[in-house]
Amino acid sequence: MPTFFLFWFGLGAFAAAITSLFADLIIQIIVFIIVSAVLVIFTRPLAIKVLQRKDSPRKINIDEIVGKSALVIETIDFEKNKGKVKVDGDIWRAVTEDRSTVNIDDYVIILKVEGTKLIVRKEENK
Repeated sequence: MPTFFLFWFGLGAFAAAITSLFADLIIQIIVFIIVSAVLVIFTRPLAIKVLQRKDSPRKINIDEIVGKSALVIETIDFEKNKGKVKVDGDIWRAVTEDRSTVNIDDYVIILKVEGTKLIVRKEENK
């Protein structure tokens, strides 16, 4: 995103360079500021549209998944520091609270979120 806006300042500088052939420094600075500002202001809606594309990652509320059931899709093994679960279509790294192993296709309850991993407990009912 910063590169996108730097491009418009580059065009403002180019316009100021052209102006330098005909005018003094003050006029060049004014041309630079006006051209850069106009380009940034008028392309802002385009930038917002690009940033809010449908294929961009969706936002989730972390508190929503605490207490939910998740399907184990990679064996959770605390000793090997591996394990993945799927909850609401999202895949998360997971570890068990009691350092136990949970096999693929078992269900776990999400107890809390720590950074990018879930702390889980094996669900006994499913």
